Amino acid sequence: MLGLGLASSHAPGMWRAPEEWPRIVERMSPEVRGHMPHSAKVEIDTLEIRQEHYRRIHAAFAVLRSQLEAYRPDALIMIGDDQGDMFDAANNPTFSVYTGEDPIWGRDVRDWRVAPEKRRRIEFKNHVELSRHLLKGLVKRGFDMANIAKFDPRGAPERGVSHAVVNLAPEVDPSREIPIVCVFLNEYYPPLPSAERCAQLGEAIADVLADRPERVAIYASGGLSHFPGEYNMGWIDKSLDHWILERLERNDLDALKHLFTFDSDNLRSGTGEVRAWISVAGAMRRPARIVEYVAAHCTLTGCGFAYWPAVPSMAVPAAELAATARA
Repeated sequence: MLGLGLASSHAPGMWRAPEEWPRIVERMSPEVRGHMPHSAKVEIDTLEIRQEHYRRIHAAFAVLRSQLEAYRPDALIMIGDDQGDMFDAANNPTFSVYTGEDPIWGRDVRDWRVAPEKRRRIEFKNHVELSRHLLKGLVKRGFDMANIAKFDPRGAPERGVSHAVVNLAPEVDPSREIPIVCVFLNEYYPPLPSAERCAQLGEAIADVLADRPERVAIYASGGLSHFPGEYNMGWIDKSLDHWILERLERNDLDALKHLFTFDSDNLRSGTGEVRAWISVAGAMRRPARIVEYVAAHCTLTGCGFAYWPAVPSMAVPAAELAATARA
């Protein structure tokens, strides 16, 4: 049964020391850097602001980690985008799930001082049975899912799985003992799935898992507003981000379904990763609790954190928790 939902941003800069954040901005072209808002320039020049942003970001991760520890899932579904790591121009599916027996691996973002291909390799166990059950159930419910039966990162063979997975799974499960299931959404490369279709995907995932004996958590990876590689990189649409978080808090999925029905510069690029949050909202079907929001310009991202608490029937009984603690 799907019981716990989590969501957060996954910008690589979130794991760099705040003293190093200005270097992220220095890599941008002079034209883009000069176009950044005044609030970004103040952040770049003020170490105390960057340190406070960093503290709040990692305090929020601690909240999500504690929720996962308390729920004690048998599997963790990671749902998010790919950004050209697993897939390339030869094949870029709208929706896909990894079902193979080989471990999933990627490069540790915490080794940011070295080139990506030289960073420590992190491996994750795939929950093979659950991933194959999910694939079959989603196809049965009308989703033409691509089946990734072999781990073969065609887009970036040296980097492995997308940072949508490798940045966040170790953050909430440092032991990496919880098997994961990777569900990839195309969130960058047009034509893109609608918000409504992503909500339907989440609803279908919950339906497929409803009768499973495993305790399953799901984690939406990415967002909120950010625009890597665009002219407005470094800008953050705080109004849009707060609107999204408020809709999640109100369980207003109908409003979120309309999010990408119109074109806007602020809804393109990285902001499209909100599709994963919409999928999880569709799966949870109840209000989210907003943990934190940090408009951290140096990470180039509106950093959001939320979770959907497990309902009492899904929670681990207190007596069982106490027995485990005594053991």
